[in-house]
Amino acid sequence: MSTTWQGSERKSRATISLTDTESEATATDPATIIHAEPAAAESKPETVVDHREAPLVSGRRSAAVLRKENVNDQLPPATGWQAFLRAVSFGLISPKVGAAELARRADLSAIQRVYSRPMQIMVAQPLGGVGKTMCSVGLGSTFGIHSGQQALVWDNNEMMGTAGVRTNANDSTRTVWDLLNVLESFETVTARKGELSYYTRHQGNNQFSVLVADEDADRMKSIGADEFNRIHTVVSRFYDTIIVDTGNNTRSANWLASVEVTDQLVIPTALKRNAVVSALRMIEQLESMSERTGNPHYKDLVANAVVLVTQGGGAKVSAAEQAELRENLASAVRVLIDIPYDGALDTGSIIDWQLVGDPARRAFERASAEIAAGLLAADNKRTTSTKTINR
Repeated sequence: MSTTWQGSERKSRATISLTDTESEATATDPATIIHAEPAAAESKPETVVDHREAPLVSGRRSAAVLRKENVNDQLPPATGWQAFLRAVSFGLISPKVGAAELARRADLSAIQRVYSRPMQIMVAQPLGGVGKTMCSVGLGSTFGIHSGQQALVWDNNEMMGTAGVRTNANDSTRTVWDLLNVLESFETVTARKGELSYYTRHQGNNQFSVLVADEDADRMKSIGADEFNRIHTVVSRFYDTIIVDTGNNTRSANWLASVEVTDQLVIPTALKRNAVVSALRMIEQLESMSERTGNPHYKDLVANAVVLVTQGGGAKVSAAEQAELRENLASAVRVLIDIPYDGALDTGSIIDWQLVGDPARRAFERASAEIAAGLLAADNKRTTSTKTINR
């Protein structure tokens, strides 16, 4: 069928108007006489097209073919002995990409996924000193560098958080409290990202921003559920990935408010009895919240959770006890990922991702890919439920 219109077809096409031309003619000519015509004996029913119906071509079969066209295994090797051999032979010898490099490419592709809405990751663990802020910065850096989207780390500690100490201030002293004082100006359609950035701290080459907690504990205590929700609504307009670094009180209003809008739960822990027990008690709390309210959201967060096993100092735990603790955690969550020790993450001061070694960076890429898989599942679940409700 040709899509080129002939001249006669163009002439016969009625002019689209937003006004009723017949009414205009009647209004402008008072002498016009309107003759009432008898109504048609039987009018044809108007055809209504339901645009919510499933399309004729859904792509369920063709998409399976397209998924196999993965360029990750077609690109030449960039690391390892494969890349070295290709370089010294000037491309005459081009071995296949190694399994480790292919796995990394797959992880980076997962991190680069785009979702139907802004997504929130909640980093939570009631016990302090197990690496919540360190993991939040690591995830912020990884998503910021590799996703190509806007990433924000939000220190939602109910007291005085440490994100402001572990990240670069860039001479800024503004905190979430300062943003809250002017939040009304960002709850309008004229609000701009550049104005909001004034209240966050951009991390340069790490390519994410930080919304730090206030240094005054009394001020932070005044940020409850309503304040959290207002701030969350605003930052969700300008950031694609929001990583919430939480405090130690799982009963505080801002902690509970964060749970309500979280898409992916991340639990940092050391393989020590006190840390694992603390994580399991938080897990039990979330499961009990689902049982009491009938809302499966909290239980789903646990089942889909990613545990980051950090390497802390102190006395060494036997291999047998570590295996037992690991098994206890694995029975409740989706996956455990080990984060190897790196001196750049354990300075107690600013974490510059450019100084972090390859093993730790690779571990956070693996963790971020698993988190991205959880975000995709949560997004698909919500999209499916929305379509069902609309029908």
